[in-house]
Amino acid sequence: MIIPVIVMSAIVYGSMITLLSIGFTLTHMTAKIPNFAHGTYAGFGVYVSFTFSRIYGYSPYLGFPVAIVMGAIIGILLYTLVVSTLTRMGGGMIVKTISTIALQIFMVQALHIYAYWSRERWGLYSYGFLLKTVDYRIWGYQAIFPISLIICFTLVILLHYMLTRTRFGIAMRATAEDPGLSSVLGIDTHRIQQVSWMMTGAMACLAGAMLPLWFMGSPMAGGSLLISCMAGSLLGGLGSIYGAVIGGFAIGAIEILGTSMLVDIFGLWVGEYRPLVPMILTIAVLLIQPDGISGAIERWRIAGGSKRLMARLGRSSE
Repeated sequence: MIIPVIVMSAIVYGSMITLLSIGFTLTHMTAKIPNFAHGTYAGFGVYVSFTFSRIYGYSPYLGFPVAIVMGAIIGILLYTLVVSTLTRMGGGMIVKTISTIALQIFMVQALHIYAYWSRERWGLYSYGFLLKTVDYRIWGYQAIFPISLIICFTLVILLHYMLTRTRFGIAMRATAEDPGLSSVLGIDTHRIQQVSWMMTGAMACLAGAMLPLWFMGSPMAGGSLLISCMAGSLLGGLGSIYGAVIGGFAIGAIEILGTSMLVDIFGLWVGEYRPLVPMILTIAVLLIQPDGISGAIERWRIAGGSKRLMARLGRSSE
């Protein structure tokens, strides 16, 4: 069976957005702030793949473990040096949110510096590059297509196991539900926060490392994914990790396939406005279903339970 290129693009993109949406949702659940620097983590992963492939001549896949470690280090540093410090100083949600915007600007400029330096030092084309030519083939397809899907599903399964079967995962869920009560019960919420920021940074950086194997890489590539990442989190519901999985994949597929359909109808000029797709979807979700898919399912479940209860009461009164 021949899979169309546009479908493969949607799957690869959806896998990346899913990893980013999970991280964005997890950070929001534990820290109670939107991390606007989250997309830029992926930018560091982009240049990990660039460094391994273009500078050292290795396979970019060898850079994936390095991207995971780098993302974890970035996440823990940002939390420890900025978010945790502001929390101890009494900074509220607005102050911490603004700090993530400042961090995003700083990190993007750091990526620009590295890209410019590598261009001047080695004469490499470090802006708007692709690594498709150094990718492998699996079953006749570019390797990043099945690998991105395998990585995404593997991490989702591992995350589900951690959250439901381990003591630490249960403590993380409790902290997300009520940090104050969790602290009273003896849960080290500070440690939970540290680990959650490490995990989200690692997943985001890994998503970025996959990006230049299919899409164009640049210092702004990671930050440009933030809107899609937020749209996936909002669609799934900011209070649900599992909702982020559904929302992330849905947004990725809609953004690629929807834009392709509009290009077929109206012409190539529509492709320039692809970033508007997640923005429009974000606005629609906020206006129609602010709680996302998980909130709708929860209300449907509660409504169904209420109906069954009323039916039982009705039968018992007879």
